[in-house]
Amino acid sequence: MTRRLNRGVPLARRVLFAERRRAALSVAGVAAALLLVLLLDGIFAGAMAANTYYVRTGPADVVVSQRGVRTMHMSTSVLPTGTLETARAIPGVQWAAPISLTTGIVANGTGRQLSYVIGYDTSSGRGGPRQMVIGHAPALGEALLDRIAADQIGVTVGDTVQVLGTPLRVSGITTGGTSIVNTTTFVSRDEFARLRGTTTAYVLAKASLGTSADRLAQRLRAALPGVTVQTRTQFVASEARITRDMSADLLRIMTLLSFGIALAVTALTLLTVTLTRLRDYAVVKALGSSSLRLVRTVGAQAAWTIAAAVAVAVAGAELISLLLAQVLPTVQVLVTAGSVSRTAVWAAVVGVLAALGPLPRLARVDPATAFREAA
Repeated sequence: MTRRLNRGVPLARRVLFAERRRAALSVAGVAAALLLVLLLDGIFAGAMAANTYYVRTGPADVVVSQRGVRTMHMSTSVLPTGTLETARAIPGVQWAAPISLTTGIVANGTGRQLSYVIGYDTSSGRGGPRQMVIGHAPALGEALLDRIAADQIGVTVGDTVQVLGTPLRVSGITTGGTSIVNTTTFVSRDEFARLRGTTTAYVLAKASLGTSADRLAQRLRAALPGVTVQTRTQFVASEARITRDMSADLLRIMTLLSFGIALAVTALTLLTVTLTRLRDYAVVKALGSSSLRLVRTVGAQAAWTIAAAVAVAVAGAELISLLLAQVLPTVQVLVTAGSVSRTAVWAAVVGVLAALGPLPRLARVDPATAFREAA
């Protein structure tokens, strides 16, 4: 009988789901705590993705900028004259495209958006937006706006908007250029020269077939010693780092608080679950179950609870991200596999240890007492 009890009964699942209401409450409590962690991580990941979108999704393999400048956000870059021509002459460069960049305000009446204004070569399209929803590339007197920014200030294709204090016609709508704090507006290089002067902020270079990004970056550094040359991967990492640094203190406090709360709720919930069923476990032990079997049972019960809670939390985070996209389109929640796995692992470790905490008490329970209290 002992052998059948130890091997034949799926005790963890039966104990966990014997009282479905209690099991549901346990899962819901842990899931709510984990959801807070996933949402905070998701908001930060979404901000990082939005801030790095332009370079991360572009076709360029290497970015050339002013010496010491490693990002576009919170940076000003002006390249020396002749940088573009030198870059184009480097072996392994398929093409090199200049862009101009400044920061300003895009406005329509009372609607205003802080914006990065990028001037690019509209004839080739290189350095321009990754995706255009509607319209055409901007000519003189025209600009491209991101869809979210256009909706927020109330303009569409054909309307007039103030860009850097100058009225420009909206020639098209793009996507992916708006974050929590700013948006991206595209104009032609000629229009940018009219607005802010003829300058080149960055040169974007594409490697020829058979030339790696690292190798091309090395060649550009050798030919252009007075500038900063980064591969796209390095540039995106720099952009992500400055985003992280700008919100480091606040993010660290919020993350630690939410993570601590989530782990505390997980531990308390699973500890309570074990305590409420301690008499049942005592009866099972009195019937001949081994201590190892009880440990596996309680551990498996905790694992089932956490697995279900993680699944509910992920589903909740995805649902909230969809709702926020409708209500607050500038706030992007990006639930990543790394965030989910990290949260699940820590919740499992803390939850299982908390659930196993009361088990040593079973060693002091008299079998006859267990049966009498269970009756």
